[in-house]
Amino acid sequence: MATGLDPATGSDHDVPVTVDDPPPARTLPRPSPQTLLIAAVGALMGGLLFLVAYRGMPDDSYITLDYARNVAELGHWGLTPFRDANSATSPLNVWLLAAGIVVTGRPAVSAGLVLVATTAAMAVWASALAAQLGLRRPVVAFLTVGLIVSSPIFAAVVGMESFLVAALLVAVVRYAAARRPVATGIVMGLGVLTRPDLVLPAVVLVAVLFLAAAPRAVRGALVAVGVGALVTLPWHVWSWFVLGSFVPDSLIIKTSGAFPGGEVFGNGPLFMAERWPIAMLVVGVVVGVGLVSVAVSAARWVRGEGRLLDRVVVAAGLAGAVHYAAYAAMGVSSYIWYYCPSLALLTLCAALGAADLSLQRTTAVVTGLALVAGVSIGHQTGLGIPWPHPAVFGNWASAADYINAGTELGRAVPTDQSVLAPGEIGTLAFACRCDIVDQFSDRARLMSIVDSRLASAGPLGGFLLRVNFLHAERRPVEPPDRTLTYETGTGPGWPTYVIGRGAGHLVLAP
Repeated sequence: MATGLDPATGSDHDVPVTVDDPPPARTLPRPSPQTLLIAAVGALMGGLLFLVAYRGMPDDSYITLDYARNVAELGHWGLTPFRDANSATSPLNVWLLAAGIVVTGRPAVSAGLVLVATTAAMAVWASALAAQLGLRRPVVAFLTVGLIVSSPIFAAVVGMESFLVAALLVAVVRYAAARRPVATGIVMGLGVLTRPDLVLPAVVLVAVLFLAAAPRAVRGALVAVGVGALVTLPWHVWSWFVLGSFVPDSLIIKTSGAFPGGEVFGNGPLFMAERWPIAMLVVGVVVGVGLVSVAVSAARWVRGEGRLLDRVVVAAGLAGAVHYAAYAAMGVSSYIWYYCPSLALLTLCAALGAADLSLQRTTAVVTGLALVAGVSIGHQTGLGIPWPHPAVFGNWASAADYINAGTELGRAVPTDQSVLAPGEIGTLAFACRCDIVDQFSDRARLMSIVDSRLASAGPLGGFLLRVNFLHAERRPVEPPDRTLTYETGTGPGWPTYVIGRGAGHLVLAP
């Protein structure tokens, strides 16, 4: 109690004065038991995939692990400890893996932890989107994560950034559908830090979900884009001045044109269907359901019957189509992970469409997609548990063969000598810890590619290349001390074998 003046008499005898309690501190809402269960199941799906796939991670996954280990152990941004490089496509994935390595000391375990956390987050975001759309949360969450985890395309790139791509695209859809500009901008920025090309589908999602149904929501859309820029630009500006390029060098390396036989991104699925028919049939079914869902929702929207669900499905389908069309127009090679953004968005469309049908008419589509996932799992685990390499695989050797060769290479080559890589470098560099060089690890070799690209580029392409590499340091290409080559068939050196390519061997020459 405190004393004060009596408001009636003005006297100063004791008068009780009420002191208001301080406002309660704001706390984050606690996740519900259902949300925790959904996160746990999402994490379990990612964990099971990793236990099956960790021995067969592709070569590009080891490129990322090389960067992450060098960041964690040396504070160095490069594929090897010997040279600076900027060929890591996904800075965010590198940082997450590096954090895991600091905690565990084991790069492979770190890759598993990142995958588990990513699939858990994807499940939670898909669940929140389902609640907003009036759908069953477990159905959408488990279908989305289950179809992505069991997809032969995604399973082929464990350790790379593709699962992070899928999770953050689901997050952009979730927050843009709720028209939460700051949250949308944050996950947009994280998406661009995961892959620069995600700026295309992210902007489409914001444009459709903020503006198409509410043209006056321009301010929210601009805030989302602005926040996204604030998240991603500091790294890219630092990269431009310090590392010598605004975007990762892999954008130059991996856009060199067609594979043999005229295989490019646009026609790549046809070649893949010939090479891996069962795997691509599974992917095709999911894509087909997603496309049907987009078509049905678009028809409703055109008729004026569209719900928020239909706008979300159309936005996701359109964003996936824009990403696919952009890569097809560039004529880039058909690397497996290039398909993951559009495949993730169409998988989300399939899950939303199936969940909507299960609410209204029938559970047949949900059941069918679950069976497709089961067939996919059975087909892939037929290679063994854990598998030596995924069902969809294009490297010249398995990870185990490369690790064996790389370990022996590290013993055979002194640390003051350089070795020219045979064409694939990630796993060899991971195992040998030696000065192995190609365009991914040696910027002098990268800049020679840039110069040849400049010589044939048009006015716009040449201008963009010159701006991107404005601060790049130019050095002459140093001849390697040794050369490692890959040859088909059996022979001297370190043997290799993968299904589809057969026997090969790696030979170290003076």
